[in-house]
Amino acid sequence: MKLHYQESGTGVPLVILHGLLGSSANWQGVSKSLADICRVIAIDLPNHGRSAHVADADLTLTCNSVLETMRCAGVDRACILGHSMGGKIAMQLSTTSRESLTGLIVVDMLPKAIPPAHLFILRACEQLDLAAASSRRELDKMLARSISQPETRAFILKNVRRNAEGRFYWQINLPHIITNYKIVSDAPDLRSPYAGGCLFIGGATSPYKIATQEPLIHTWFPGAQLKIIPRAGHLPHIDQPEAFNAAVREFMISTHIAKMQCRS
Repeated sequence: MKLHYQESGTGVPLVILHGLLGSSANWQGVSKSLADICRVIAIDLPNHGRSAHVADADLTLTCNSVLETMRCAGVDRACILGHSMGGKIAMQLSTTSRESLTGLIVVDMLPKAIPPAHLFILRACEQLDLAAASSRRELDKMLARSISQPETRAFILKNVRRNAEGRFYWQINLPHIITNYKIVSDAPDLRSPYAGGCLFIGGATSPYKIATQEPLIHTWFPGAQLKIIPRAGHLPHIDQPEAFNAAVREFMISTHIAKMQCRS
């Protein structure tokens, strides 16, 4: 199926896949910073943002939907940037559809299964009584009973909207996101190493500790570069946007734009 996407800029195609509970809207700053060199297509994945709600959004359906959306946008091949859950999807595409990839940028995710650390956040969202709240401040206070970090609560509550009657509702398909959580937790089904240009970006304080997993990364992505961003956690594009944008720009110029200039 075709997914909702936001497009900006001109140049080499760069497709952005957000993480769990995110959306294309979270990547507007990154898109704007690269618009002079890239045609950025930021996608809302199934059950997120403005894309369709589907019951069985497994990894295969999601990958196929990303490819269909690229085709609808007139893009046959692109560099794929995926954060967290989006990184799992990007890595899967490097196995199943590598002919559609010109490169790969994986942000704070690893090519292996991870503990279900986000489930407690999803359960806290599930228990949030939207009908009992009259303001976002009240929603934040309710959520604070389970989630202490204000920045995490603010990120989550971006998924709450008001309907025509002024009542709060989840824009995301929360029950199906919980049901299909294995997209986040399971290892991607990698079948052979991806030899194309590849960049892994990690936050220095992230629990995923990308820097300690270099042997595993190079098993599946032998040409991968690693970039660890200081004073950044699992959301390096938000924690340190200038450093993050600079790393992506450098990779795109060195692996895509420079090659295009050589050919011309």
